[in-house]
Amino acid sequence: MTVFFVIGGVGIALLLLALLIGDVLDGALGLDGLEGFNALDADVFSTAGIAGLLGGFGFAGAIGLELTGLMPVAIVLGLVVGALLGWGAGKLTALLRRQGSDVAPSTASLIGAEALVITAIPENGYGQIRLRYGGHTHTLNAKGPVELDAGTRVWISGVLSATSVEVRPVDALGSAGQPGVLDM
Repeated sequence: MTVFFVIGGVGIALLLLALLIGDVLDGALGLDGLEGFNALDADVFSTAGIAGLLGGFGFAGAIGLELTGLMPVAIVLGLVVGALLGWGAGKLTALLRRQGSDVAPSTASLIGAEALVITAIPENGYGQIRLRYGGHTHTLNAKGPVELDAGTRVWISGVLSATSVEVRPVDALGSAGQPGVLDM
């Protein structure tokens, strides 16, 4: 049983290190090189994921051994709980990394998104649109092939520059148009 507690303790210590210096530790252990490996979820192989695996294996194994007295049951229980905790810690790490991103999407990634005209767009002239995309609100200059009044729903059909786009009215999509959610 002592071995299980030691493994669980190593998992807790590794988790504390991951909380303090996680990215540095991932790099030192070579775990950040797994990002391009698409067959497996690379965040499961983060320091937090390995810490969850070790902690879950150690403590669940100790509980299984105490309750049943059978080493095979303790090992299987430890592996199941450890795998679940490792997977959960990896998924949580991935979620937190995505939520913490302050990087705004590029203008090119907005193609196909719906927006709202906030300043009328004259025919072959410029106006402004606003949209919410990727957690960011964007206000862009926009040019359309026809006159578009303020309040018209449009979709972005092309990029003219880093701050201006080409738009088309949503009505012009027809039944084969791209779905979009307007979130103002």
